[in-house]
Amino acid sequence: MARQQRLIGIDLFRGLAILAVAILHVFGGGAIDSIAGWQQITDFALFAVPFYLALSFYLAIEKLYLSPQPYPLQARLVRLLVPYLFWSAAYLLYKMVKYGAAGEVSRLVNLFADPLALICFGGAAFHLYFLPLIAVGTLQIALLDLARFTSRSWSGLALLVPIGLLGYEILLRTGNEYQLDVSCAFKPLLAAVLPTGNTNPILRLVLAIVAWGLRCLPYIFVGAILAHPNTSKFRLNLVERQPVVWVLLFVILNLYGDRFLPQAVYEVSRGYVALLAAIACSYRLKDNHPIESFGICSFGIYLIHLFAIEILQSLAKRIDPNYLRVNSIVLLLAAFASVAISWLVTTLLMKNKRWSRIMFG
Repeated sequence: MARQQRLIGIDLFRGLAILAVAILHVFGGGAIDSIAGWQQITDFALFAVPFYLALSFYLAIEKLYLSPQPYPLQARLVRLLVPYLFWSAAYLLYKMVKYGAAGEVSRLVNLFADPLALICFGGAAFHLYFLPLIAVGTLQIALLDLARFTSRSWSGLALLVPIGLLGYEILLRTGNEYQLDVSCAFKPLLAAVLPTGNTNPILRLVLAIVAWGLRCLPYIFVGAILAHPNTSKFRLNLVERQPVVWVLLFVILNLYGDRFLPQAVYEVSRGYVALLAAIACSYRLKDNHPIESFGICSFGIYLIHLFAIEILQSLAKRIDPNYLRVNSIVLLLAAFASVAISWLVTTLLMKNKRWSRIMFG
């Protein structure tokens, strides 16, 4: 079957993943276990970030195999970091106005208490950390390209996968991964050998980059195998012709995988099984403009959706101060609504090509 210009299944899973992100962020606070079923729903929704990591690195490496040109590092970094800076400034300005209008001086002071987090770790809005994370993986791909990474056989690349997974598993098991709530990495290690280490901004930045790099490497190695020209028969016979199998595997893995898989293997496999299910579905789904639009807008929806959630939460507080005492259905509807609002806003903003490049890369 001829390959479509756009893989519509990937657009579909992009949309599912951005909905999952909204589900993870829509709950405004309180005890999550007080809402029946919500913990299970959010556990399933955690596939979103692994899927986006897998998709980003797989597509980047696939282009490396198909193009004789060197990896376009500068162009890729610009497409990541310009939107990152724009939305960091937008969220920072929003919070300054919000806290200032509410007279919350302490929160305003805390906002600027960690300049390094604001500049490098997405401190203006917690979900923005994903862009520096992808940027670190992008740098790794560029370095591997210089080392003629893509000239290796797929079996040679396969030997690197366990190494990457082992490094990430050790990071997770020791609690030295990058921690979003404190905007630092290797916290236990520093506590043992250099308790004041995180007060040094250069060391803190370097350690965060190392932790992000260890997280990205297994995704990059698996992506290099799947995108390798010599694995095309695998993609044809075991992926493209078996969409039902891969969708079922995606569901089962997300429901039960954490019971028998190591943490690193579970995370990376969630991302790539979702990607393979998306690729498999692409060859059974017909062209669909709404799904394609959803996929194209997914990055913008990701960047904007916290604004939509804040608006909905503000309205909910006005209607019912005890709005947190809700059920899973209400929260799911709120997640759908925030994504719909963000999709509409992104679609309108993307009509201006100049600003679209600045906001969405």
